[in-house]
Amino acid sequence: MISVTREHVIAAAHRLYDYDGRCERLHGHNYRIALTLDAPGLDPLGMVADFTVIKKALFAALDEEWDHRTLLYVKDPLCAQLAAILDDGSIRPVPFNPTAENMAAWLGETFFPAVMRRAGMDARVRPAAVRVHETDGSCALWSRD
Repeated sequence: MISVTREHVIAAAHRLYDYDGRCERLHGHNYRIALTLDAPGLDPLGMVADFTVIKKALFAALDEEWDHRTLLYVKDPLCAQLAAILDDGSIRPVPFNPTAENMAAWLGETFFPAVMRRAGMDARVRPAAVRVHETDGSCALWSRD
């Protein structure tokens, strides 16, 4: 197995639903997301995946979905309230409480695989890990194994 990793930064707001602490308030982060892809071998050019394709396909889709958006758990009452007020697409309901851990898992298990299929990427290439840095000192890591 061989792997490549590329990082990308997005800005997004969120709050943790049903949380007792400061993070229950709406706030934002500059999330640094590191995606690791692996494959059992290299393609004819000697790559796991082209870094340009990762940027233009995978991270462009991430930008469209989450960058400069507000991520709110669909069960959070604030989600429906804000979506009714703001009709600009800035509210992004997500099927999980938007912790860094849940974000990393959803990106690795659901989002990036779907985008890779749509982009026609080699089926042998799979997400191996996603690291979501919420702050410079705090991150969550999802890994396939």
